[in-house]
Amino acid sequence: MMNRFKTITYMISPDGYIFSRVGSEVAIPVIDFDGMKPENNYEIKHNLEKFDVLTVAREVGHCIGTRKIPIEVKNHHRKFWGMKELKQKETA
Repeated sequence: MMNRFKTITYMISPDGYIFSRVGSEVAIPVIDFDGMKPENNYEIKHNLEKFDVLTVAREVGHCIGTRKIPIEVKNHHRKFWGMKELKQKETA
């Protein structure tokens, strides 16, 4: 019987980028060079892309697993993986 629920694991690279892993795939932020234009002052943006964990094993091996990720970043990764977003906790 297959598990219906996905488990997401977050990692921080030595450069400070946040990766996420679900099963045998890893989401890594990749620079969108095509989006860098004079109109936006060559702003650097990243798009998440899926990679097979064995393909990026060297990079993932240098990452540190963590749960302490801002909720906005978690939700960005969760949306990428097709998961339901987490709700913000209200502060009193």
